[in-house]
Amino acid sequence: MRRATLVDWLKQPQYRDGRGWRQGTLRRYTPEVRDRVIRLKQQRIDRQKYFLGAPYVQMDYAKRYPKAEPPSLWFINESVRSAGLQTRAPRKRARGQDVVKRQRFPIKTIVGLGRIHQACDFVGKKYIHGSPEPISILSTSYYQWFEIYQIWRVLGETAQAAVTTLAAFWVDHPIPQVLRIDNAMTFRGGGRHPAVLSRFVKFLLNCRITPLFAAPYRAYTNPHIEGHNRTFTEKLWARHTFAAPEEIDRECARFNAESEEFFRFKFAQRLQAKGLRYRGQKTSINTETLSTTRGKRIGFIRFVEGWKERNDAIGIVVLERFIELPAACLNQYVFAALDLAQAMLHVYSEHEGGVTEIRKTRFPYSA
Repeated sequence: MRRATLVDWLKQPQYRDGRGWRQGTLRRYTPEVRDRVIRLKQQRIDRQKYFLGAPYVQMDYAKRYPKAEPPSLWFINESVRSAGLQTRAPRKRARGQDVVKRQRFPIKTIVGLGRIHQACDFVGKKYIHGSPEPISILSTSYYQWFEIYQIWRVLGETAQAAVTTLAAFWVDHPIPQVLRIDNAMTFRGGGRHPAVLSRFVKFLLNCRITPLFAAPYRAYTNPHIEGHNRTFTEKLWARHTFAAPEEIDRECARFNAESEEFFRFKFAQRLQAKGLRYRGQKTSINTETLSTTRGKRIGFIRFVEGWKERNDAIGIVVLERFIELPAACLNQYVFAALDLAQAMLHVYSEHEGGVTEIRKTRFPYSA
């Protein structure tokens, strides 16, 4: 049914189905349920909670009224909108949303890398009032199978800060199969030296995590963590004027606690699943050597371009090493997988659910 038909149908004062359902009349839920939803939403606003959306109101409802069935997210949104408590305008549908699909973004390949996916990034430098010292913020989020957002102030945008923070996080949060990161030197390492594995990458591999590097200069290929960074800026940083780092720590802790509460509520059943991995508190952190290369690989999302500095050769760059690809792949995405045991790089193209290997080449590296 066309969208225009639905819009016209919903404008009718009375539906022609013989049931006498008039517009504005509740069918499934009672006015009492609607009033409860409105009160819970207002309480979140009054308490200046960081998370105000319908899923969080639904959680509050389930905890406040444990014997009652929580209302649907659609009903919560409609009730909040009718009460004038909507705190965020609906997202407008943007043109060109299918651009990634048309450029063969390897969705199927990425999803198939593992059950639990997580992303990690440093939020851009921040400064508190009256101090020239930059504030560094590390953020992370699950974006497949689980959902949680966490932020911490760290001493600097260093690999050690990321390693220490994530190692502590994974003591009581499941270790993912995949960690998506950008191509910043902190994560990638190597400098101008090609094919050098960074300390951070070796840490992930030793934890049996596949590092997944996003496409350079294309933030929309890593929307989960980029969106979270924007959430941090809008919800936390823009709402406060900090005078000391300790004030930032306090607000980060409050932000994290709200997200943690929702995480434990929504995924209580999944957290009981067998096979989830955690780090032991006394487990050593090895960032210097690879414990083994067997079954280890690194993933790269890359956009195929023409490189003027290479006589217009068409290809991608992986760990500072240029890989030439067929001209037919120009202006499309590919997925590159570095098999560490074989020191081989495999490049795949995905189209309509099918995956084709378009290049296989030796890829010596230094660990």
